[in-house]
Amino acid sequence: MLRLIRRLFQKPSPPPPQGSSPEELRLADFSSIEASGFEPVDEARYAVRVEDGALALELRKGELLAWADAGSYRYGDVSVEAEIRFGEGGARRSAGLMLRKLDDSSFVYVLVSSDGEARLDAVFNGEPRAIVPWTACPWAAGTGSAVLSVVSRGPRLIVMVNGRFALEAEDDSLDSGRVAFVAQTYDGPATFALQSLRIDSRPVEAEADYIRFARIVAVDPDQRRRLAEGFFALGYYVPALVQLRKVADRGDGSARDKFLEAECLLRLELLDEAAEAIDACLALDPSLDDAVEERYNLLYLRGDYGLLRLSLEADETRLRSSPRLANLLGHAHYNQGSWAKAAEAYGRATLGDPGMPIYSRNRAMALENSGDLVAASAAWLAAAKGFYEQEAWDDVEDCSRRLRERGYDKAALDSLDGLAAYGRGDMATAKATLTRLVKKGAEDAPAAYVYGLVLAAEGKRADATRSFKRAVELDPEKPIYRFRLAESLFVAGEPCRREIEEATLAAPGDGWTLNLAGQAALAGGDAEAAAGLFLKAAEALPEEPTPASNLSQALSALGRHAEAVAALGDWPARDSAAANRLGNALAAQGRIEEAAAAYELACSLGSANRSLGSANRSPGSANSSLGQADPDVVEYRINLAAAFYELDRLSDAEEVLRSALEQRDDPRALRLMGDIAGQFGDIGRAELAYRAALEREPGDAETLRRLAEHYLSRRRYERAAAVAEELAAVDPEAAASVEAAIRAAAFETISCAACGIEWEAPKPVPAVPRSRLKGEPPDDSPAGSCPECGKAYCVACRKDDLSDGRFTCPDCGTKLNLSDDRIRWIVLERVKAAGR
Repeated sequence: MLRLIRRLFQKPSPPPPQGSSPEELRLADFSSIEASGFEPVDEARYAVRVEDGALALELRKGELLAWADAGSYRYGDVSVEAEIRFGEGGARRSAGLMLRKLDDSSFVYVLVSSDGEARLDAVFNGEPRAIVPWTACPWAAGTGSAVLSVVSRGPRLIVMVNGRFALEAEDDSLDSGRVAFVAQTYDGPATFALQSLRIDSRPVEAEADYIRFARIVAVDPDQRRRLAEGFFALGYYVPALVQLRKVADRGDGSARDKFLEAECLLRLELLDEAAEAIDACLALDPSLDDAVEERYNLLYLRGDYGLLRLSLEADETRLRSSPRLANLLGHAHYNQGSWAKAAEAYGRATLGDPGMPIYSRNRAMALENSGDLVAASAAWLAAAKGFYEQEAWDDVEDCSRRLRERGYDKAALDSLDGLAAYGRGDMATAKATLTRLVKKGAEDAPAAYVYGLVLAAEGKRADATRSFKRAVELDPEKPIYRFRLAESLFVAGEPCRREIEEATLAAPGDGWTLNLAGQAALAGGDAEAAAGLFLKAAEALPEEPTPASNLSQALSALGRHAEAVAALGDWPARDSAAANRLGNALAAQGRIEEAAAAYELACSLGSANRSLGSANRSPGSANSSLGQADPDVVEYRINLAAAFYELDRLSDAEEVLRSALEQRDDPRALRLMGDIAGQFGDIGRAELAYRAALEREPGDAETLRRLAEHYLSRRRYERAAAVAEELAAVDPEAAASVEAAIRAAAFETISCAACGIEWEAPKPVPAVPRSRLKGEPPDDSPAGSCPECGKAYCVACRKDDLSDGRFTCPDCGTKLNLSDDRIRWIVLERVKAAGR
């Protein structure tokens, strides 16, 4: 009783120090961001906030992994449970828990996808490693939410999804760390909700969860099979075996389980155990063809060539239908010295699967040994071409070396070596090899084509065009050659209409050819035709952003701005060029705030990785998908700075421009920097910026105009006039406008109220002495101005109505005078001119 009373009056224990490893039960409070223990975030890529009683993690672009730390406490053995919602339906996305987080470059994380799959990964010192690949959890598909439970005990992790076993694995790279809520997008932005979070690091309770989860795991053989298949796909053969053995230990094993077990043992080079597993598999299902073939393969691997040959020859039905078995029969004959029979068997394999160059290579070796060198050379060449298509460059070079030893055509082999060097990325060797061929006039069509690619990469556009033209001459039936020729002419600004038509005829449905035709139409001013072509290109290339961006540009040119925005779809969330195009389309509508946001997204995407889509093509292949830093990110930053300038966010604009200029001395960026400096009143820096822009782009009309206006604002009229004279050579209309502005700023026009004759007086008017005029003013000189109404009149209009020898105002009758300094200066100048 005393102990109870003492507890009632005892002060509560202070919270554990930050960074410690408490033994506690923590239930997250999502009534506010402060109560949740998570830090609020609001940046260009993602945001963290509390809304509607849950923690919202908003990922603002595709292809992004982001997380929110649940405090700084570190946990080792722990049970964590989170209720997650994936947001509105649509593109695939995933969310989950991060555990053992040492820092932002070392952690373990488990994800559950919106379509019902789970995976487990580790990142150590920035190097990612899959522990368990995506594994189907059919019961979680289509639910829109998931309850994710993870128990970490020592190196072992058990993961449950919606109360059912999803996956388990061991990883000892990290033993403890922080917990975080993590999410990943793939095809576009998404917002995820963490509706509840429980972290229990109390030893007894965490151990109880581990035991409970382990019991659930034991009774789910189907999920263990999925897990074993995932481990096998990653090359984790021992963990896969563990899962299969656990299934077998419960008496739930199947023929397929035994076959997968044999495949694991085979890759671990445990041949005897693999043979036993295959026998067990066939005992359960004698008709399993994969297992029968694997048994034959094991005979080869164990060196039992005689039994392998006899068994295959007795199994003619399978032998006829399986190129792999024909290849194994070739191995049996080859290792027994029967070269001709080996070549025949390898030939059967090649006919059955021409896409496997290894069969042609095996046949070539057998033919060599049989003495048939002509047929061997043909087989080596077929193998080389097959390996080239597979981009197996080492094998290509080996085949080329073998052919050289046989004395095969040197030009053909030089072409092959040049293509292989290009494929490997060795541009110097590729250029040297192909140049020798071209100089001899011995190049074939592939060599001419790849040589054109090399020259184009070096900026030698005219030479590249000639090489592409040569490739078309040598092989007119290859559409890719015609496409590259048309593209090269277009890039060079040369006439290419006929070449584009021929490329389109060669491949009517090719998206990239349609896209090129659209670019040519747009460059020629036919935006309507361009839009139609870009629409077809976008339909042919739904996974590529470029046609959609070009379609948007064509629609903007037609003034169809709303359609230009819609044409981009969700590409701006995934592709930097599309995000920039969105900014341009919005800016054209005057929606500058939204345009700035789009440009910011373009800069963010472009700085990291443009997208998975690319307009690049590899030689002779379909389109490549390349993830690469966008070289146009400088342009995106300048667009962003221009938007900030329009929004009067001058400091932000200046900061973005500095970042752009660190990468490239861009004339447009320098010109905009001059505008900003002028707004800040730094006239010296503004002039330097405009001058620097002109050094990099001499004669640019826009920069000349702004420099002239800069001088005009500083009343440096002579310099402004000199720049206007230079501007007249490139833009006479703009020059005339500047000259008119100079005259309006430097002179004031006064006119006769009667006849309208005009005079000009400088601003400001120089000091004029008030002495009496000496000489008679000419008729076109001012007679004076009326002190009553202020009107001025010329001598010619008032000389016939003098009063007492003085000029008078016809309206007021008052005598005109020269009290106005402007009138007096004009009169003196006229008198001086008349006296000369």
